[in-house]
Amino acid sequence: MPFVRRLAAGGILLVLLGALPPPAAQTAAAPRLLLFLVVDQMRFDYIEQMRSRWTHGLKRLVTEGAVFERSRYPYLQTVTCAGHATIGTGTFPARHGIVLNAWWRGTRNAPCTEDTGVKAVPYEPDTEVVGHSAVQLLVPTMADRLRAASPESRVVSLSIKPRSAIMMAGSGGVVAWTDDRNRWATSTAYAAAPDPDVQAFVAAHPRLAVRGEVWERLLDVSSYTGTDAGLAEKPPNGWTTQFPHPLAGAAGTSEEQFYTLWENSPYSDAYLGAMAADLVARKKLGQRSSVDFLGVSFSALDYIGHKFGPESHEVQDALLRLDRTIGDLLETLDRLVGPDRYLVGLSADHGVAPIPEARVASGREGGRVPTQQLMQAANAALVESLGPGQHVARVEYTQIYLAPEARQRVLANPALLEPVTRALEHVPGIARAMPGAGLEGQQTSPAPLVRAAALSHVPDRSGQIVVIPSPYYVIGGSDATTHGTHHAYDQHVPLIFFGAGVKPGRYQTPSTPADLAPTLAARIGLEMPGTDGVAHTAVFDRR
Repeated sequence: MPFVRRLAAGGILLVLLGALPPPAAQTAAAPRLLLFLVVDQMRFDYIEQMRSRWTHGLKRLVTEGAVFERSRYPYLQTVTCAGHATIGTGTFPARHGIVLNAWWRGTRNAPCTEDTGVKAVPYEPDTEVVGHSAVQLLVPTMADRLRAASPESRVVSLSIKPRSAIMMAGSGGVVAWTDDRNRWATSTAYAAAPDPDVQAFVAAHPRLAVRGEVWERLLDVSSYTGTDAGLAEKPPNGWTTQFPHPLAGAAGTSEEQFYTLWENSPYSDAYLGAMAADLVARKKLGQRSSVDFLGVSFSALDYIGHKFGPESHEVQDALLRLDRTIGDLLETLDRLVGPDRYLVGLSADHGVAPIPEARVASGREGGRVPTQQLMQAANAALVESLGPGQHVARVEYTQIYLAPEARQRVLANPALLEPVTRALEHVPGIARAMPGAGLEGQQTSPAPLVRAAALSHVPDRSGQIVVIPSPYYVIGGSDATTHGTHHAYDQHVPLIFFGAGVKPGRYQTPSTPADLAPTLAARIGLEMPGTDGVAHTAVFDRR
């Protein structure tokens, strides 16, 4: 039974989640606001590439914060929902259960946050009907633990993506996102009616007001590395591969497409940052006697990176503008909460691969593995063992799901998969293929690939076959590039702590984004048993 369903089944929440020490046990300098910042698709090497050009918030974090230089995800499927669940809970997918952004559920591929038992609660007209929740999350988030231990604490979590906002917050709080129709919404999992403070901001800041804006480079073109209009970029409809990018799109672009272009621009990050700052003021986050939680996940870099690639002028400009957006948010916290009364943890849910065609054109290794090729290779091998039929139901990036009858037969006789894995390993760009069965017992395997696959594996949710691409090969997709592997460009992401009591410096301790929640929890005395991440208490001054 998923964690959030179990909460309603018994009165054991406080026992499960622990409790905060009484206020008298906390130091005078204890933070009153915990801020989770997640930058979707931010690779660690962006810090070194951009730090000399940053001047505001990201500059503060990397120069005045504790920067962990060896922070890596140890698992295979480095995607948004899994990464945010890891950051939010301090556990890896094998424990928290979020294996992908969506996985095959017998007859269809369903999103990680889809919950047919709840309905959308709109902040704007024309929202989708089906709601979202943390129903698939198997363990509590840090925010869940905070609410249970300190009922007066306030939890606010915001993102353009529902899976990002929800996996930071968990099962409660004020949680807002834009849905599949690009409309601001929450769901009945979190509120019976719109939160009045979120509603006030959305009403006062209609996004169509910026439809006439044009995304230009923030700095002179000489400040950007590489060239604009890189090879194999795939901009969204309405834009070309070159700056400038009008938010209204080219002539004839529909008004509805504006919302997609807005999401694919730094304007969406700026909007989210302003919403967060406004809610800090309206809800007095960090300005009361309790400890509050604010989660903000910036999605623009991910949208932009998928379309234009990590070496593009667009990615560089998004990071320059995000520096200012985060700077404005930190200045709001300095003014309203106090610079020594909030604590920030920043990380990313995953990195991104270079555009394969650009690597190949420059004589370097790389390529693209069509999803259909994997499906055909696997099915052809299964036909030899099982007879004619469509035995492969779905290929979801590194996971191959079998049709029900084929699944039952290979579970009864695992040897049937041996010719399938051999056939898949002959597909150009596939380094390894392995059965999914039994991976749940291999989380401490000395073989790095097996361990990475095992830490992403949940028997009832993962595929029956796992494929691992070679370096610089991406599987399928209509975008210029993607992520979701164990390679360094996907796994190596920032982990930064900043604010109340943090000792600045560059830390070489091996770490993972799963350490973010336990570290912030330790600072306020909140217990988080059963996590995969560890608390890096050495970053805090002894007081």
